[in-house]
Amino acid sequence: MSRRERVLIDGAGLQARLDDPRLVLVEVDERPAIYREGHIAGAHCVDPRRDLQDPLVRDIAGPAAIAKLWHRLGITRESSVVLYGDKSNWWACFGFWLFRVYGLRRLRLLDGGRQAWLADGRAFDRDGPRRHSVALTDVPRPRRRADLRADRAAVAAAAQAGQQLIDVRTAAEFRGEVLSEPGYGHEAAQRAGHIPSAISLPWERLVGADGRILRDAALRERLAAGGVKLELPSITYCRIGERSAHTWFVLHEVLGAPARNYDGSWAEWGSMIGMPIAVGD
Repeated sequence: MSRRERVLIDGAGLQARLDDPRLVLVEVDERPAIYREGHIAGAHCVDPRRDLQDPLVRDIAGPAAIAKLWHRLGITRESSVVLYGDKSNWWACFGFWLFRVYGLRRLRLLDGGRQAWLADGRAFDRDGPRRHSVALTDVPRPRRRADLRADRAAVAAAAQAGQQLIDVRTAAEFRGEVLSEPGYGHEAAQRAGHIPSAISLPWERLVGADGRILRDAALRERLAAGGVKLELPSITYCRIGERSAHTWFVLHEVLGAPARNYDGSWAEWGSMIGMPIAVGD
């Protein structure tokens, strides 16, 4: 099985596995309410802000919260977890990244997410999620890995050393022309621009028109054209960490390149006093 096959599954492959008792299917959407409008049969709904983030501190959910979430979802050491969502899997990739940070191994992403499933003419339903009766002792113990996440100190050191930082926001955000995309003003930082030395590579360059991740050869071509060297360690960032989780997934999980996600992203960097900021191309 190739690396790509280990972390991605297409609609036909998932359809064939919906009755597998080991499958735990998780939908993670920017707007969790759309889950109620219809979802893949048996899928659980995960609210990224309620379930994947700390309720008080701007941080990822802690180990105890993740263990509680995994217990609610029915995840055991034998489970095969598949995540999908809207916006070409922005938040699904964040969930994948976070579960990986906490050591979960049997993870896949539905290529293309919700829109690809619908585009293929596959059905949604409105029934509740598949219930798994799982003892708390059977839930994997979350152990946080340090090699997949970058904090602001690591990013500052990388920027000062001219290491590979990949800004996956829009070109206008990168140049400092806007604080955020329309509709995301609540996520805007205090200043516009980008981290000095960062490469601009909008996340959507790595997906097709259908939202599915490009084939490996096309990915390598697009990344090389954008100035990314796969042999070098990368740190990805966006505005709040979900789009950059998508690019992290492509780099680290699909292509096997060393990469970390800076989930603090521009909302943190662009709001801190004294942090260096660059504007323009």
